[in-house]
Formats: sequence, structure tokens, C-alpha cells
Amino acid sequence: MSWDINRVILVGRLASDVELKYTPSGVPVAKFRIAVGGKQRVDGGDNVSFFTVVTWNKQAETCGKFLSKGKQIAVDGRLEQRSWVGQDGVKRNSIEIIAERIEFLGSAQMQQRKDISEKSEELSGFEFDGDFYDNTDFDPSPAIPDDLNNNEIDF
Repeated sequence: MSWDINRVILVGRLASDVELKYTPSGVPVAKFRIAVGGKQRVDGGDNVSFFTVVTWNKQAETCGKFLSKGKQIAVDGRLEQRSWVGQDGVKRNSIEIIAERIEFLGSAQMQQRKDISEKSEELSGFEFDGDFYDNTDFDPSPAIPDDLNNNEIDF
């Protein structure tokens, strides 16, 4: 018996608006595309992958209500392959992420701050890379004296 794992965790931005539909029995289903960046290509361009995400029930309705193109989300789910024959008689395949959990990341206010920060960098010609502070000597653990007697502590 083999032990297989089918788990996907992605953080990215919606590349399309959410398409919310209902099955004939009234079950909500939402479908959208997510763009996920990866390592930069050798030529300096962005390496972006696009994935189709499907979610069901209350989560589908919540996505339809609050998500739109450009919003950042985290998706936790599994891969599922579908096959069908198109109207032209050609067999088609699709691999989708069936979302079991979706987290909305960032807010409109945070995005606005990011946009302002990027615009400021563009206007000033200064790009902040975060490397100004060398924390190699930083020890986050507090210094505790070796001769401390636990009976001297008031709690």
C-alpha cells in the first residue's frame, strides 16, 4: 500500500474576478485564477504561474462577495484533474486546486500604503532593500544570571 500526499499551499493574487455559480441543487461554487510569483528568470523577468482555484459552499459565497482581481490570498487545498469532451469532440483535461481553506491577506489600506511606498521609491530613486541592519550578533534570549535563586522570584 502506498502513501500519497496531495496538498497545495499557495500565496498569490487573484488574476481574475471570482465567478460564483450555483449547482442545480443550489450548492454555491466559486472559480477564479490566482497568479503566483516564483524565482526571477535569468533574463530578469518575473516567473509567474497561473492556477485555477475552485471552492464550494459558504467559502465560495464569501469569496464571491469579498474577493476581486488583484487581491492577495493564501490557498490551502488539493489538486484535482478533470477530463471531458468538448463540443468540438476533442478530449480536454484540466488540473484545478480544490480549496479547502482560503485566507484573505492584506487589506485595501495595506495595499494603498504599499502603492505609496513604491511610488516614493520611484520618485526618490532610492530603493529600500532591508539590508541596512546586520543582526548577526543579536541574541533574542534574555541574559539570565547563573546564580539566580528561583526562591527569590515573587511569583
